[in-house]
Amino acid sequence: MGILTRERPLRVRRLALPGTEEARTCMIAEFSEYIFCGTHLSVTDTDQIASLQIIVREAEKTGKPFFLAGDLNCEPGSRTGQWLGRNFILLSDTAHHTWPADKPVKTIDYIALYKNNAARSIVKLKTRMMDETKASDHRAVYADIRFRISPEKLFFGEPYLQDMTDDGITVMFQTRTPVSTWIEYGTDTLHLQSARTLLAGQEPCLGLENSIRLDGIQRDVKYYYRVCAREVQLNEAYYKILGNTVKTPFYSFTLPSSHTQDFTAFVMNDLHERDDVMQRLLEVVRQKGFSHFDFGFYNGDCVPDPYGQEHTIVRVNKLMTAVNASECFTTLIRGNHEIRNAYSAGLVSLMRNFGGKTYGAFTWGNTRFVVLDCSEDKPDSTWVYYGLNDFSKLRKDQVEFLKKEISSKAFRKAHHHILLNHIPIWGEDDVYTDGFHPWTALWEPLLKKAGFDIDIVAHAHNYYFYEKGVKGNPVPQYGGGSPSLGSQDIGTIAILQSRGESLRLIVFDAAGNKRLDREL
Repeated sequence: MGILTRERPLRVRRLALPGTEEARTCMIAEFSEYIFCGTHLSVTDTDQIASLQIIVREAEKTGKPFFLAGDLNCEPGSRTGQWLGRNFILLSDTAHHTWPADKPVKTIDYIALYKNNAARSIVKLKTRMMDETKASDHRAVYADIRFRISPEKLFFGEPYLQDMTDDGITVMFQTRTPVSTWIEYGTDTLHLQSARTLLAGQEPCLGLENSIRLDGIQRDVKYYYRVCAREVQLNEAYYKILGNTVKTPFYSFTLPSSHTQDFTAFVMNDLHERDDVMQRLLEVVRQKGFSHFDFGFYNGDCVPDPYGQEHTIVRVNKLMTAVNASECFTTLIRGNHEIRNAYSAGLVSLMRNFGGKTYGAFTWGNTRFVVLDCSEDKPDSTWVYYGLNDFSKLRKDQVEFLKKEISSKAFRKAHHHILLNHIPIWGEDDVYTDGFHPWTALWEPLLKKAGFDIDIVAHAHNYYFYEKGVKGNPVPQYGGGSPSLGSQDIGTIAILQSRGESLRLIVFDAAGNKRLDREL
């Protein structure tokens, strides 16, 4: 008796079974999510039922799905076959005979699943008998199954809000398997309408990344929403299996209007997966009275060196969940480390601000926020990029964006103007780019005339604040501290607080010290 498996079992046991005519046995292999038992039963029904009773006692000891497979030497309608059917779910197709292999006349080979609570997690997708007559004197049977994902594990995290416009917002979320999904939303939780994503008339049930657009949203009106999803367990041309509907709790959001004056926003940067420091910074500001954010920014190097889809999804969800981004519009700004490693380009699909671009602008109340993507801190020709980057073009594209933005009605109408970018545009000692400053020559002529109240930057891993002109900067410049890469700084969090016409920048470090409190 042997079992061929791709995964190494946690443990393997062999049990002796009754066999009047010869010794019989079964092999039980336990894996992390299930148990598999292979056997070859006696030819007498008394021995067969006694053997199955021994196997069932083993199955009753576990809370995992318990699979049984092998030559049971009984047909479905026999006394043993009926006993088997009462205690097991038959996964193999009993309509086709399995013995002898060349001209089968009997069905005596089975794949079955013990009827315990764990069996509910198994979905049978397809089954067949293999058309093979040489490998054995029995035909091989085949069952394709999958494990249902439990409702609490279907979502990687909570949904998060993206791409806010005058009359809409995008809800993004990721699932551990493809789903059919929609959002129920409304101005209360009783009278709801639904929205879903369609691509050329079809719901795209084929990936882990999901985004649904909510249009026709009124400003200054509170909306409630929840995400609904059904696991797509099988998706074939003429046959599909869908799981039960899973619904998240209700969340809420309110789009600001031009009359909105009060808001509280956060800015963190260069976390480099230091979740402990991130949580400490958030705890500090909660203790200082900042328990709710309307929106916020992660200003680069907070999803460093993404190496795969799941790693990237997990990191993004860590950030979004920490600041309650299901109700707090959150912008993830790329730093130089977000655009390194194998899945760096894939990160862009997890962000949906600015119409899919990595730079752009939006207005919150009387304040205009402009986000720039400095991209890498080295020339495109640097050997480690292998010719795969063209950030020179990306920076030039932002010149055209800035021309339009600075002359736009939305920019000119705003009372305050905030610039955010990861790598400092001005300065040398605190930039750490080895003299590489393409953004300064490209963007400074436009930025110095725009009238920004402050430029919020990162990258250097050290907290600092420069008044206008100290480093050639035409606007005041705040650089956020970071806890990583050997820096002596323990990380900072900036709070932008607007009350009426007043806008303040308040900075705390992870030790609870107030580093800055300045009117802008």
